Amino acid sequence: MLPRRRFQISFLVLLGSLLCSMNAYALRCGTNLVREGDLKFKVLQSCGEPISRETIGYIDRQQIGNRVRVMNIEEWIYKVSGNYQSLEFEGNELVKITLIR
Repeated sequence: MLPRRRFQISFLVLLGSLLCSMNAYALRCGTNLVREGDLKFKVLQSCGEPISRETIGYIDRQQIGNRVRVMNIEEWIYKVSGNYQSLEFEGNELVKITLIR
């Protein structure tokens, strides 16, 4: 009976850690949720204007024939619930959400 109990406890700990880690990839703005993969338009509609908006680099994303598609990498900073969040966009797509400590 003891090994089964350990399995149940291990399963609950693993499940809890997975649920906690899901929040790292999403940002709640009021009642709206912004996730990696969302477009700039959705982020602006959900969270409003950021307190800071910087172009931090460029990326070669696709090669079409002899052409290379170059996109901006932008960082937007939001203050949500007393914490600062960094949102990184490649072109028009949100690719990374980071809590700034």
